[in-house]
Amino acid sequence: MDFLRPDIQDRLTKENFEFKKLLEEHRAADERLNYLRNKIRLSAKETIEEVELKKAKLRAKERIYHIVEEFKGRGQ
Repeated sequence: MDFLRPDIQDRLTKENFEFKKLLEEHRAADERLNYLRNKIRLSAKETIEEVELKKAKLRAKERIYHIVEEFKGRGQ
């Protein structure tokens, strides 16, 4: 993620369980989306899954962003 400095990511991964879980969810959704994008044709079920994965990925990214902003706001 462009807005996430490596030092902040490392620290939050160690200190914040929710942050770590969200990163894992974001990466898993991204991997599955990449798999679906490489398919020539998607079934109806896969098309729905693709939309849901995009939404889940965005929700995770937004929450990660808020956690990082809170962290920065504390002057860490």
